[in-house]
Amino acid sequence: MRKIANAAAGLCVAGAVGLAMTPSTATSQGATAVELGTKHEGNTHYPQLSPDGSELAYEVNYPAEKRTELWLAGFSGRSLTGDPMMLVPESMDAPSRYGGSKRITHMFGWAPSGSPRKFAYTVNNSDGAQQVYIDNWSGLIDDGVNKEPTWDPSSPRFVFTSNRTGNGDLYLWDDGAELQLTFDETHAEIYPSWAPAGDKIAFVRAGKGESQVMVLDVNLFSSVPLVNFSGKDSTRPSFAPAGDKVAFLSNKGTESVMKFGLWVVDAKPGSTARNIGPNVRVPSKGALSWTPDGRGVIGVIDDPDQGDPIAIFPIDGGAPRVLKTGTVNNRDPRLLVVDGQWRLVFTSQGAAAEDSKTWYKIFAYDIPR
Repeated sequence: MRKIANAAAGLCVAGAVGLAMTPSTATSQGATAVELGTKHEGNTHYPQLSPDGSELAYEVNYPAEKRTELWLAGFSGRSLTGDPMMLVPESMDAPSRYGGSKRITHMFGWAPSGSPRKFAYTVNNSDGAQQVYIDNWSGLIDDGVNKEPTWDPSSPRFVFTSNRTGNGDLYLWDDGAELQLTFDETHAEIYPSWAPAGDKIAFVRAGKGESQVMVLDVNLFSSVPLVNFSGKDSTRPSFAPAGDKVAFLSNKGTESVMKFGLWVVDAKPGSTARNIGPNVRVPSKGALSWTPDGRGVIGVIDDPDQGDPIAIFPIDGGAPRVLKTGTVNNRDPRLLVVDGQWRLVFTSQGAAAEDSKTWYKIFAYDIPR
């Protein structure tokens, strides 16, 4: 029987790969990545494997049309099964409300295994409003601008961002009931990420001149700064599998406000953050993945001359382990554990020998251990 473990849910894998390697240029050995045959005339972004590893969701962006679509395909091994299917809510069939050229679906999120609803995602209608569509649910979340449904890994509920009471607060959706979690009239609360136990949410409080990582206690409705890099932007937090640490990206100490480093901090307010990767690309959506053993974070080194390689950054600050995927211009690596195998899906423009102007495509890669 095939055994699946979601790395973000905090399940550990025995015999973890040693991340504290001696050579600073250590690379993995093994086969290169495999391209998945999605065959879209647009850029594919943000691939996400379902919790049981049997399906793959991803976005396709069409730059000339300024439009994004969501697609879903079966997945087995390192291959798609069957033809990809575009996700379109039933309500979008009404042409008076949703024009074909204006149709945008994005910000997909998988529900945990066993949930009566498999996923949720954001829908932009022809008026520019943003709503949340929920699988196997009768309606849309359509009060104000709503986006970023992010599921609790321990329960079939999700948190989302809505501007219905201001610039943007976090709300909880639980089987149709909605509960406001943050109450900030000045800032926007974005990029939520659950702790594995479902008791806390890390998020970004964005304001003028800076963005800070916060932690929300879901039961106490209290939010406190996790890290305060005054005057800097900190973003895309994600909890470690054990819930004891948080990884995030920040432009603190970089040569440009557009450059970001990878930081790790204990999940306790007031702890000292450590920079474990000085130059890491911000994902197109979501946050970076942790390794299942909690000893490393997977990201893309921001180095176009080297092809923007994917690497595992040890949280002890050792040299990153560069993965030999055989691809360049890599983006959005996401990890799932399948039969003990650390399997990545990610976006890339292909092999180094190919034309760099080709569309971004999806690749799968098994990390040698």
